[in-house]
Amino acid sequence: MTGQPDPLRHLTEGERDCVRRYVALLRERLGPELVRVVLFGSAARGDMWGAGLPMHSDIDLLVVTATPLAETAVKELINETYPLYLECGRQIGPQFRTEASLGSDAFAANVARDGVEVWGQPSA
Repeated sequence: MTGQPDPLRHLTEGERDCVRRYVALLRERLGPELVRVVLFGSAARGDMWGAGLPMHSDIDLLVVTATPLAETAVKELINETYPLYLECGRQIGPQFRTEASLGSDAFAANVARDGVEVWGQPSA
C-alpha cells in the first residue's frame, strides 16, 4: 500500500498522542467550522531540538477555520494545550487563521513549504 507518510512521524509516540487528542478536541469544539489542521515548523521538518536538550522545540499547528474565531474561543483552545504539555513534554503552539487570512505572507509561505496536513475535512 502506497500512501502519504504519517505527518506525525517525527514525533515520539507520546507527542503523537497529545497532538491527536488536541485535534480531536478541536474537531469536537469547532465542528464544521474547522477546515484543516497543519503541522509546520521544526516538528514537520523533523529537526526539533531533542527532549534532553536545554532548548525545547514546540509543536506548531496551523488551525484553519471557516470564519474568524472569537478571541475568547481562541484563548480557551490555547488553554487546552497546557495539560498536554505536562504529558508530552512539548508545548503545542496553535495558530488560528482562516483560509482567506493566510494570503501570501511569510507565514503562509513557511507553512506551504514545510507544512503537512494532520486533519482536513473530506472534499465533497
